[in-house]
Amino acid sequence: MGRTLPSVTQVFLREQESFTRFRRALRRSDQRALDDLFAAAHQHLAAAAYAANALPFEIFLLAMLLEEHKQVLGLQTRLEHLYRTSDLGDQWDELFTAPGEPPLFTAPPRLTQGDWDDLPPGGPTEALPPPHDCAAGAIDGAEPGDTG
Repeated sequence: MGRTLPSVTQVFLREQESFTRFRRALRRSDQRALDDLFAAAHQHLAAAAYAANALPFEIFLLAMLLEEHKQVLGLQTRLEHLYRTSDLGDQWDELFTAPGEPPLFTAPPRLTQGDWDDLPPGGPTEALPPPHDCAAGAIDGAEPGDTG
């Protein structure tokens, strides 16, 4: 009989467990941040199973980075929209783009229903664009059932 390889989930849990002592040494707020990073990586275990050429922990780090970057892009989109709908709209390109450089994020994501749900109560929701309905195919090039 041949050897059985551990599943991606088993490898992930082993890697997460190896950080137990490190996690305990962190402040409570940093422990929560580390837990969030591991939770973000856990969302991409199915994709990690297909990345056989990389080291498992590299895949998990990349999944964490992917989730963080999605949040940055979402916040950047919201901030840009708020600037452009306010009195400061003309200053956006001057403030956030170096002279002669292309925009930092050339294709910011559109706001989703989740973005609307994350807004604090009483926030400036009227300044945000309406959410796009990918399920109905309202976004150019979107297929029914696309979520982002």
